This record gives sequence, C-alpha cells and structure tokens, in this order.
Amino acid sequence: MKNSSILIFSTLSIFLLTACGEKTKEDQTNTIEAPKKTYLDNPTNTYDSRVEALNIANTLQNPVNTYLNGRVDAMSLAKGSVKESNERTDAQDKALEALMK
Repeated sequence: MKNSSILIFSTLSIFLLTACGEKTKEDQTNTIEAPKKTYLDNPTNTYDSRVEALNIANTLQNPVNTYLNGRVDAMSLAKGSVKESNERTDAQDKALEALMK
C-alpha cells in the first residue's frame, strides 16, 4: 500500500512539473516573421516613391473631386454606350424594314 501511494505521488508530481514547466523552444520558434524588404536607394525607387507620394498627396487634397470626377466619367461613359446601343437598334430596325419590303 505504501509503495503504491509513493508510485502514484511520484507520477503525479512528474506530471505536474512537466505541465507547469517553462515553455519549450518549439513554441517560440513557431512565430515566423516575414523578412523585411530591403530598400535600395536607386533612381527607380526614388522616382517610384515620389510618384506614390504625389498621388497620395493629390488624393488627400481633393478626395471629393476625385470621387465626383470618377462618377461623372462613369455617367458619360454610360451615356455613350446607351447612344451606341440606340444607334445599333435603329440600324437593325432599318435593315428589318428594308428586308420586309
């Protein structure tokens, strides 16, 4: 009886020590960070960064105008496509009337 209680106590103590122990190195190596992008200062990168900064600055200066200009362009394109469609249907109607005669 005494031997079995010592065995159970030692097993439980080993289990508790392993469960409450420090984190293993495997857990810490699972966090993989993406490699940082290296920036090389050459004329292409400088030009690209300036163009991007200029585009951002222009958008921030006139965000409403940019949005409204896009809407106006879309509306004018839609009107143009409706006009083309109407011309096509008129041509089809004329061809059908010529065929019927």
